[in-house]
Amino acid sequence: MRISVKPRFAGDGVFLGYVGMSFDTTETREALDALERQERRQTFLLALVDRVRDLTSPEAVILEVERALGVELGADRVGYGVIDQERGLVSMTRDWTAGVISAEGEFSLAELGADLIADLAEGQLISIADVEKDARTRDALDVFRRLETRALMRAPVIRSGGLRAFLYAHHSSPREWTPAETALLQDVALRTWTEVERTRAEAEVRESEQRFRAIADTAPVLIWVTQQDRTRAFVNEAYVAYNGGTYEEARLADWRAVIHPDDHERVLGESLAGEASGEPFSMEARYLRHDGDYRWLKSFSRPRLGADGEIIGFVGVAFDVTDIREAQARLLESETRFRTVADSAPALIWMLDAEGRPSFANRRYRAFFGIESEAQIGDGWHRLLHPDDAAAFTDAFKTAFQNRDRFEGLVRILHPTLGERWLRCEGLARFDGAGAFQGYVGANIDITEAKRAEEDLKRINELLEERVGEALAEKAKAEADLMHAQRMEAVGRLTGGVAHDFNNLLTVVIGALDIMLRSPNDAAKRQKLGEAALAAARRGEGLTHQLLAFSRRQALRPEAVDLNVQIRESEPLLRRAVGEAVEFKLKLRRGGARVSVDPSQFEAALLNLVVNARDAVGDKGRITIQTLSCAVDPGEVTDLPAGDYVCVSVTDNGAGMSPEVIARVFEPFFTTKAVGKGTGLGLSQVYGFARQSGGAAQVSSTVGKGTEIKLFLPPQAENAGLTAEAGLAAARPMAAGRRLLLVEDDVSVAAVALELLEGLGLEVRAVETGPQALDLLKRERFDMMLSDVVMPGGMTGIELARLCGRDYPAMRVVLTSGYAGEDVDAALADAPWPFLRKPYSGEQLARILGELS
Repeated sequence: MRISVKPRFAGDGVFLGYVGMSFDTTETREALDALERQERRQTFLLALVDRVRDLTSPEAVILEVERALGVELGADRVGYGVIDQERGLVSMTRDWTAGVISAEGEFSLAELGADLIADLAEGQLISIADVEKDARTRDALDVFRRLETRALMRAPVIRSGGLRAFLYAHHSSPREWTPAETALLQDVALRTWTEVERTRAEAEVRESEQRFRAIADTAPVLIWVTQQDRTRAFVNEAYVAYNGGTYEEARLADWRAVIHPDDHERVLGESLAGEASGEPFSMEARYLRHDGDYRWLKSFSRPRLGADGEIIGFVGVAFDVTDIREAQARLLESETRFRTVADSAPALIWMLDAEGRPSFANRRYRAFFGIESEAQIGDGWHRLLHPDDAAAFTDAFKTAFQNRDRFEGLVRILHPTLGERWLRCEGLARFDGAGAFQGYVGANIDITEAKRAEEDLKRINELLEERVGEALAEKAKAEADLMHAQRMEAVGRLTGGVAHDFNNLLTVVIGALDIMLRSPNDAAKRQKLGEAALAAARRGEGLTHQLLAFSRRQALRPEAVDLNVQIRESEPLLRRAVGEAVEFKLKLRRGGARVSVDPSQFEAALLNLVVNARDAVGDKGRITIQTLSCAVDPGEVTDLPAGDYVCVSVTDNGAGMSPEVIARVFEPFFTTKAVGKGTGLGLSQVYGFARQSGGAAQVSSTVGKGTEIKLFLPPQAENAGLTAEAGLAAARPMAAGRRLLLVEDDVSVAAVALELLEGLGLEVRAVETGPQALDLLKRERFDMMLSDVVMPGGMTGIELARLCGRDYPAMRVVLTSGYAGEDVDAALADAPWPFLRKPYSGEQLARILGELS
């Protein structure tokens, strides 16, 4: 109500009271309040629209709307829900909250109230004071409780007749939403979603432009966009790099100013005509690059159309085709040069394509086969093939063509004017840079004259064949005679040397024995002469072993040994051999030097090398023994296969040897020492031992600087067992009453052996052959058998030992021989029975038999 009161006075001014009026202003007040609310809502909406208008991302617009509306409504949560009808999902955007959890995430339509979504789709505004009392939210109470929501409002956003999204406000306690609040929510939803879509579209445009610029700037071609006034609106980095300078300088530069003078008028005409046509067009011309070089560019331009279809500019790209044009020019020059060479060549040159069809024939080819048109190239040569050669020649070429092989063939041609001609045909497969088959290129050469000459030569050869055969026979006979003479010379030298040394030894033996027989009562003289005779015999034994080693006929007993151990054990003997005045050093390989050799023969070979080195250095000098691992290349060492070897070298700093001496150093009886100072068999024995052990020997020497001799021996496996030298142990005593069967065909040797064996307390029976031994074994029992290896009677000692090992396993067997031969020697190397080398002493015989007992 509106009340108006005024005082009343009498005529004389006396106060009489009040007079008042009252008016009903309810409608007026309601109208004014509504106007105020309308003005406030309009002010809020205008201010909100002004703020979001300057925002550039949809996320920023949404967050600002949610914040402002939440504050204005006093809500606990404000946000947007985006509807995906196909997937049946609602995507709740990042929301504004005041003391409650965020509802951001994806929900199914049912989780947020399917009935509510249906009402929103019909354009209805949703206002619920308490979700627990509204039937439409009954099925979604679990979600609303989890989100701490009791009251809510939702305003639909309809686009193209469908529900696109909704703007919502939540409160954590029951609340009656006023009509003004629901109206504000509706107005904000309608106005601000337009801003969201605007910023989203602008962001998509910006992203598209950035994507275009990124693609354009990474492209290795020049790209530009023109406007209606033909000025450049955009150029890429390749365009800027070609023009030089800054981006703006390149964009504003007049492209017509860099056209080559020879191309200027033509290019301008083509450009104006292309733009006027309103269709895509291309041009090719030379343009000045920023570094002063003109480059050939091939450009393509396409019109840009506006919304109503009018041309608003052009988009263009340009490729640098300078290299392509230069390659085409070189190709044209190469083809021209090829045709010139081919036409001037004295051969019939042709080319086939990948299908086998002729694609080129030079001038001489066309003239020879009478080809006057391109149509005749294909079969012009077929009609001239000789009937006897056509099928085989064609099949051979087809096979080569299918396999892309090189083709070579001879064929006869029945030429209409030249008659029968022989052609040699050669062809090669052609491939392009990518390896694709392109066909064949080939040439035919007329070899008729050469074939005729060949026939003539063949006839001449047949006439001379008899004379050549006779000459070859005479040459072979002369070579055989020369070889026989050389053999006889070597044998003479060998026998002369052996005879000389053995005569010296026999002189000592015969003389000593003669004196001993004439002085039977002089015990001292007999002892002295007996020792001299025995020493001479031992020297004869050493000479025999050296001869066998050189000829590689000596029976070796290889064992797995470490050469470092062998050399250390022999060091005292070697030092005594070189003398105190000579410096003696060992350099032994770390980790050992394992080989399979005969230890005693290795010691003899090493001693020979050291003695030779001592003789070379004289009274003062240096001798070094070294072991190492060597990798031998093919042909590096004579008679030695390539591979890994253990190398033993003996080096001295003595007088050295000339090349002539080195060439003969391993020959038997060759020596540079004075007469009587050496036999010439020392290095021969070394060489024979190395070859028989599977290795080789090598000499390197320089006159005045010294000599190095290397022994190359095959290495032994790492896990092979090594044999330790036990030294000369004392012979074990023989057990009384033991019986021994002696098999020896030499009567004198048998007599001596019988004496030695009986002196050891053994009961001995002797036979001469293997069969005799088997007969005796059937009648009598023996504990041991000592058998020679090489015997008459058709049976060797090895064969006898095998039979005895099978039939009489309890009987121990020892084999003995001075020389067994290559075949028996090979079997002896792997024999399981002990071996006693002839000549042997009583001590050696006692030792080996004692080891068996």
